[in-house]
Order: sequence, then C-alpha cells, then structure tokens
Amino acid sequence: MTHHAYVYAGPKEEGIQGALAFVEAELGLSPQNNPDVTVFEYGHLSVDDARRITTFVAQAPVTGDKKAVIISAGRLFHEAQNALLKVFEEPSEGTTLILVIPAEGMLLPTLRSRLISLASEKINGTDSAPEFLQLPKAERAKFVEKLLVRTKADKDADKQAARLEVLALVEGITRAVYAARADKTGNTEELDLLLDELSRFLPILHERSAPLKLIFEHLLLVLPEKLGK
Repeated sequence: MTHHAYVYAGPKEEGIQGALAFVEAELGLSPQNNPDVTVFEYGHLSVDDARRITTFVAQAPVTGDKKAVIISAGRLFHEAQNALLKVFEEPSEGTTLILVIPAEGMLLPTLRSRLISLASEKINGTDSAPEFLQLPKAERAKFVEKLLVRTKADKDADKQAARLEVLALVEGITRAVYAARADKTGNTEELDLLLDELSRFLPILHERSAPLKLIFEHLLLVLPEKLGK
C-alpha cells in the first residue's frame, strides 16, 4: 500500500530516473518495455495536455492491477494545474502518479497539498522523519517543541524554512506509515486510521494559519512507539 501522488523537484533527467527507480522499488513495476509505466514529457504543460493525461489515467492497467504515470514538465500553467486537481486527488484504482518539475514553488497550493515529496529537495539535505520515529515519545515531544519554536522566528526566512521542515517531517512520517502498512508490520486497522488522519493534515499544513501545535499534539498521541520492523 503506497500513497498515489508524488512530486519530484529537481533536474528533469534526474527526476525521471528517480521516479522510475521509485516505481520499480516501491510498486514492483519494471520500467523496461512495460506498458503500465508511462512517461509524459512537456516543456509547457497546457490545459489540453492535462485533459489528455486525465483521460489516459482513467484507463485500466494493461498487464496487471497497477500502473505508474510519470509527468515531467518545465512549466505548468495555472489552468493546467487546476485541471489536474481531481485526477491527482483520486486517480483510477491502482494508479500512481509522479510529477517531475524544476521546483515545488511553481505549484499552486491546492495541487501541492495532494502530493508527497520524493527524495529530491530535502531540507538541509536530510530527511528528519527516520530520526524522529526512532525517538521515544518524550524525546519526540522535545523534537517537535524545538521545531515549532523555530516556526515563530523573527526572521521570515527562518520561519518559512522551519515550516518547510514541518511539512517534510509529516510527509516523511506518512511515507513511513505507508511502508509499515505495505509490510504489514503493525495493526493494519490502526495504520489505516493513522493514514486517514495524515491525509487530512497534509493539505492543512500548506496553509499559513495551520494549527501546528494542535496537529503535532495529536500526532504525538496516536503515532505508535515503533513503526515497521
């Protein structure tokens, strides 16, 4: 069980190769001569392009029950992003979508909130979720407290960097929960409930007024002490 929509921000070729590697490792779909692994490449992705992608995504897999669609775009018009909202929120059964773009800042908040980042642009080059999940509950609380203090920094640049770290942390936790669910290394019903909650929190975290303290207080209560094997 994996999330269904991702974004890879970085150089085009690196992004496509990273997306293909993710598809093979996480979905078990070989990119070689596989009709269920498709790459679309655009300089400027238009509304018409977005509509064609939506039609393609609606089609069933050819050889099995899973397919992956990788969409690389140098630019995305706002109208095209709006046209992609529905398909990135609810693609057809078994479909995983990966958007490859130069930078996440080019995305509208409504589209970005539907996506989980792949390992491309990590804050300070690191992903703090594995470290966070290894901590005992008391230390997790201290970790979160320090991070939330930084989201209230006097300098706007420091404040925004901390908020991006908050988002990266919750996305990393979400990936870890999906991995545990796929490996069946825990109570699957509890993990499903946790994934439902995380999916509701992620869009909220893109809002400037997101109640970060309340969200993390809840996560600290519901996250299991050990996630995975």
